[in-house]
Amino acid sequence: MPASRSVTRAVSDVLELAPRRGEVTLHRLLTAVSESRGRAIELTTADLPPGVCGQWRQYADRDVFLIQQGLPTWERTLAHELGHLVLGHEGMPVAQAAMDTAEFASDDLIGYMLNQRTGCMGPSGEDAEQEAEDFAALLIYRLGRMPSDRASIVQVRLGEAFG
Repeated sequence: MPASRSVTRAVSDVLELAPRRGEVTLHRLLTAVSESRGRAIELTTADLPPGVCGQWRQYADRDVFLIQQGLPTWERTLAHELGHLVLGHEGMPVAQAAMDTAEFASDDLIGYMLNQRTGCMGPSGEDAEQEAEDFAALLIYRLGRMPSDRASIVQVRLGEAFG
């Protein structure tokens, strides 16, 4: 299934922020998005619960992307989390998710839920996850096709259109 217009537009908007000189990398795009928003984005690795590759945490003064330590495909996970941010996804608060899904919760269940990605909980969670996946795939694809010193985004789009 092709990416939606909102996902395609979000990827294009992020790539418009890319530096005009030097190699265009995911790290440099992250810095550009941070500067554009006027809000710090930190990247760190962590020991996340089994099955969780990445998390986006919002704080009052910054955003933090946590990537599972030792993950071999961390770029895709980072692009996925960036997709959540630029697409404006918001997760359900963990406490609300717990109240909605469990009448009585053991200490183990509460601990498990506090470590889960809240973005995939709730009625629109699956759509948000698919959008973030589409964003990551398209961003990684376009990054791979960008010249190191790009003169114009038109070159990239012509290359995509005509191979």
